[in-house]
Amino acid sequence: MSLALNCPMFANATEEELRFIATLDYGQDKERHLEALRSLCSMQHGILGPNQEWFPYEVVELGSHHLQAGREREFFICTMLVLANVKAGTDTATDVQEKKKSRAAEYELLPRELRGQVLDAYAAIES
Repeated sequence: MSLALNCPMFANATEEELRFIATLDYGQDKERHLEALRSLCSMQHGILGPNQEWFPYEVVELGSHHLQAGREREFFICTMLVLANVKAGTDTATDVQEKKKSRAAEYELLPRELRGQVLDAYAAIES
């Protein structure tokens, strides 16, 4: 079972959350990102398909780099999408150890349930 399928947050992401994530590249191509995000989170179970390294993965990666106050779910969704794609082999560029180390302080700011899922996802990749 893929890591993404263990995380119902993908399928339960709200339209508002997806719209926020879609604007993370300074609003550029936000409608194209949004359409691709909808597909990624619902029909694709979080795993990138062919030619999705920019749409929507650019905004997903950006969203996983910085926790914005009040946007914990969006940060979590983006982080889990990145980790799911690392686990699936569709993201070969992310250095998981560096990401975990560099984002550790932000992970500590997440609500306990979300933080636990992120740390469990890292553990699944590392095992």
